[in-house]
Amino acid sequence: FFSLLLPRATRIMTSIGTHSGAFQADEALGVWLLRRLPQYKSASLTRSRDPDVLKPLTIVIDVAGLYDHDQLRYDHHQRGFFETFDGENKAARDGGRPDVTGPDSATGVFKTKLSASGLVYKHYGREILCALHPTLRSSPDALEWVYTKMYRDFMEGLDANDNGIEIADQVRYKDGTSLPMRVARLNSRWNEPAGSGPTETERFEQASALCGSEFGAALEYIVECELPARSLVEEALQARHSVHPCGEVLCLSSGGCPWKTHLYELERSLGVEPLVKFVLYPDTAGMWRVQAVTVEGTAFTNRLGLLEPWRGVRDAELAAKCGIPGAKFVHASGFIGGHETNEGALQMALKTIESSR
Repeated sequence: FFSLLLPRATRIMTSIGTHSGAFQADEALGVWLLRRLPQYKSASLTRSRDPDVLKPLTIVIDVAGLYDHDQLRYDHHQRGFFETFDGENKAARDGGRPDVTGPDSATGVFKTKLSASGLVYKHYGREILCALHPTLRSSPDALEWVYTKMYRDFMEGLDANDNGIEIADQVRYKDGTSLPMRVARLNSRWNEPAGSGPTETERFEQASALCGSEFGAALEYIVECELPARSLVEEALQARHSVHPCGEVLCLSSGGCPWKTHLYELERSLGVEPLVKFVLYPDTAGMWRVQAVTVEGTAFTNRLGLLEPWRGVRDAELAAKCGIPGAKFVHASGFIGGHETNEGALQMALKTIESSR
């Protein structure tokens, strides 16, 4: 009688299933992610390709040829499957039509086909993030941003790799240091004597722990570094007209803050017009930097570079050329300059903006 009062997960031992044999990063990470959830924290793990062995298990990933969230089955190998992170393709669940399921028919922003870990993250990601960083529970907007950011920066590459999607149409070199490559090297080698070294299950657990460590480190950086930076950039963007009425100069109180990606995203979401041209911030030596904002999607094309006559000039010669005492330098490409004071750095930005009118 008393056992009936217990939660179902307590009364019946939960179990996680995935395929046996050579393992990859997607199911190794998928298992680690599931184990962050209370309902699977103590779940047993079964690795098999036998349908009869897999059928009674609580949740199965990367095997069995079925994707059905209601049945807790998350495979991505079946014909016609094409589910993406932020889109839904119902045809993928029942085999679909391969001629109409693919990136062009994906309904969301993301076009990369999910792997097993991608499916786990799509359905359980928010819960997993909150389990690892409980403070996210109190901020739905921050949680949603981290959820998407983590997929874009970490998960999507694993999905693409497992589904055989190249990072570019033409690649110049092969990266042998990626997480999938490091996981692959944990598999037993073809020429190892039988029974030597760790068992297949032990090797899989090593791979799962490696994937979890990488996931945790990436998430920690996003939550503890990127998220506070985003708040700082948003505050500065909202206050840009107090720096100068033109609204094209941003001032950050802390140097080293990663601001570019946040600025692009926030400009879009807030409908900022005109776009910010320069960002001011202090460096570790106390000098004020004036840095040009690059065109989104480029590394070296500035929205507006510092004036050409100033480029490659330093100290007294630069101060004479720009008419701003205390000017320290301007890079030869015009993407960044320095001044002794915040006010001087602002003047360098404003003179450049005014000259572009």
